[in-house]
Amino acid sequence: MPMPPPGVYAPLLTLYDAGEEIDVAGTAALGRRLVDAGLHGLVVSGSTGEFHLHTPVERQVLLEAVIAACPGTPVLVQVGAPAQRDAMALAAHAVAAGAAGVMLITPYYNRVGPKELADFARAVHGAAGGLSLIAYTMPAMAGSQWPLELLRELAAEGVVGGVKESADEVGRFLQILNGCPPPFAAFCGTPPLLIPAVLAGGHGGILAIANAVPERCAAVYEAAAAGEGRRAAELFAPLVPLIAAVRAAGAAPTGLRAAAALRFGIGTATRRPLMPVADDAAIRAALDGVT
Repeated sequence: MPMPPPGVYAPLLTLYDAGEEIDVAGTAALGRRLVDAGLHGLVVSGSTGEFHLHTPVERQVLLEAVIAACPGTPVLVQVGAPAQRDAMALAAHAVAAGAAGVMLITPYYNRVGPKELADFARAVHGAAGGLSLIAYTMPAMAGSQWPLELLRELAAEGVVGGVKESADEVGRFLQILNGCPPPFAAFCGTPPLLIPAVLAGGHGGILAIANAVPERCAAVYEAAAAGEGRRAAELFAPLVPLIAAVRAAGAAPTGLRAAAALRFGIGTATRRPLMPVADDAAIRAALDGVT
């Protein structure tokens, strides 16, 4: 199963109109702009993309639009859903649409055991028709992680070809690298992990903040990939206050949407119950320190 190429990917924001309908064209155009700014790939229907607020049809339409707007760019799609059959249907659609791989978050309402989780991964992998399956750990939102032993087992079977680890656990990430040898594609999902992840042999990062500062995220990755850890740290340092300002502004991804609006002029409309950021002054000030 081919692995998606290494680098920094943006889990693409979803844009809305004033009536809370998805702005499909606007979302695809934002994806194109991020790629043109230097990102190596995109993820559709990730947590930052608010897949949990979307119908399966909306998720399919978004994927098709982003792939069409970004020819030649690897576009991954998160297919996780509470029901296994829905995740399988989204994985089958990803194949037909031309996605470069599928991501699968752990079940985020029902808690399942290792056997159920393994069967879930095998079923989605089968539906994905040979696409890479990236196991997605997002404990802050889904409430659970892919167990390390299960990742090793599924990697050895050829079911799971990579991970996205959205947790600030360097030790866990290193354990994954040690237990799942190349060509396994280990992506970090939190910015502070990008430099140690890449220096340790990881595949790169799938970073929400790349929606607002794609150039800087790509530059940090490139420095780390070249073995220039000190230079990567210097480039990363201004991102720290920006990430803090984004997180403090409101429930994710509203702060990030405000930052991307300041950079790229996108709309800040949301799908309720989320509301747009009322005061973007702190984000604006932090952006000035990066761009």
